[in-house]
Amino acid sequence: MQDLISEYLEVVRLFRRYLEEKRGMEKREKKQDPQVLLENFYQSMKNCKLCNLYKTRTNIVFGEGNPRAPLMLVGEAPGRDEDLRGKPFVGAAGQLLRESLKKEGISNDKIYIANVIKCRPPGNRDPKPEEISACLPYLREQIKIINPKIICTLGKFSTQVLLNTIQGITRLRGKVYQLNDTTIIIPTFHPAALIYRAPWKATFQEDLKLVKRNLDNL
Repeated sequence: MQDLISEYLEVVRLFRRYLEEKRGMEKREKKQDPQVLLENFYQSMKNCKLCNLYKTRTNIVFGEGNPRAPLMLVGEAPGRDEDLRGKPFVGAAGQLLRESLKKEGISNDKIYIANVIKCRPPGNRDPKPEEISACLPYLREQIKIINPKIICTLGKFSTQVLLNTIQGITRLRGKVYQLNDTTIIIPTFHPAALIYRAPWKATFQEDLKLVKRNLDNL
């Protein structure tokens, strides 16, 4: 009888240890979940005052989309509509972008969208070098967490920043560049530019076809 009790207690002890180890593993896995990491990261930077743009912003525009997306779209900075709503690409340029992506069969569940600058520059002016320097670590951390296979840079600023170049977007667009061992960059025009330069729309669509081909090959 004593032996049975001892064996029972040993089984209980081993099972308890198993449950504790399982809970620990689940906790560690949750900690590494991209969605959790992005949310924690957002909470840590949402009151950022590293540059003067915090004085005029309505909302920080952190980013939006699938935290495990194979494709990350990176623009320049929020506009008026984005600043008001706290979401990227929700104005006219955003609508054009989403329609163009849909045309190529690139679904929302494969995308995460962010900007280099998280606060709107007054009057939609170009970002200043000190603003880019202050905000760039945030973008780099987002890229690290999401770990996309493809980054499509939208426009001159995001392309030059991530490729560390001063070449213009018309020379850089439509080609594939290696960011690191696991991620490529495909630059194209910013969709806002297409509103004023209608002939660029066809070229923009061709660049998205290149993005789609690379997505399909993953």
